[in-house]
Amino acid sequence: MKYSIDQQALNKAINDLEKKSDNALEYCGEYLKSKIQEQLKLDSYDLWNLARSVAVNKVRHWLVEVWSALVYAPIREYGRQPWKFPNLDALVWWTARKGMITWWATQRYDDLYYKDKWTIFVIARAIAKRWIKWKHTFENVLNRERDNIKKLYIQKMQEW
Repeated sequence: MKYSIDQQALNKAINDLEKKSDNALEYCGEYLKSKIQEQLKLDSYDLWNLARSVAVNKVRHWLVEVWSALVYAPIREYGRQPWKFPNLDALVWWTARKGMITWWATQRYDDLYYKDKWTIFVIARAIAKRWIKWKHTFENVLNRERDNIKKLYIQKMQEW
């Protein structure tokens, strides 16, 4: 006995499967995002800015990414080699928030007074002296939650 399926039915089945898979992946991405945010809130010192910046993005069919757009997110995740200076403009905002500099209308290092530039330079030099090694939070949470994400994906595929 020979079975055949017409092209239109096959395309519909493929589209339905892609839609189910994308929905399940986005759900898993949101789950992973929440777990990463929980971990970052436990071990971050930046008023949870990094945790709030974590986002989920569907790149294409079958692929979802969890990421952060903050400038210091890769440094926080992967560390910094010694004698590599941090972003001075980011330090302007941080030192102003801590009350270390008098800063009014600018957030750029080049527009600051000499005294404030010196303060930021000294902090940047102290940061640059050290080799900052972090915990690879995104990677560790993904490895820890991998089995749960697989189960969740299968469960969502069966539901839809």
